[in-house]
Amino acid sequence: MKKFLIVDGYNVIHGDEELQKLSEIKLEEAREKLIHLLNSYAGLKGYEIILVFDAYQQKNLSSREEKWGLIKVVYTDQNKTADAYIEKLVYELPKALEVKVVTSDFTLQRMVLAGGATRIPSRELMEELQKMPASLEKIKAAEKSARGRIRLQDFMDDETLEKFNVMRSED
Repeated sequence: MKKFLIVDGYNVIHGDEELQKLSEIKLEEAREKLIHLLNSYAGLKGYEIILVFDAYQQKNLSSREEKWGLIKVVYTDQNKTADAYIEKLVYELPKALEVKVVTSDFTLQRMVLAGGATRIPSRELMEELQKMPASLEKIKAAEKSARGRIRLQDFMDDETLEKFNVMRSED
């Protein structure tokens, strides 16, 4: 069964201290960092992710959708909020699908719950994204051990492995 994760982009950016600070310097970099994190998350968790940014207060922007790796990034029309887009999307998706919405906006949370989706607060998503590198390492180690043998090099970073190989070749 398809699993959808719909993310209220600016809500997540403004709810995370690091992304918030980055957005104050250059908003585009904060968006790109979130996109990069969500791409990794999509691969790890198997979600079909739709990241929504609103153009509510922007001038000369029309609605557009872009594919960034594993996720779809949506920029709404001018004068249309991400909340309105997300709410409509939740109601349009078949109820048989697993749909989760990431937002800390109380009103949007209530609307998506009424539409049959599950809500995830922005803070919880960011905590999970921060734990992701450790999860990926555990998965890699499990895959290697499942192949039947455990090697010392499976537990070395690239720099240490390179030094080890140089020492071994000198013998």
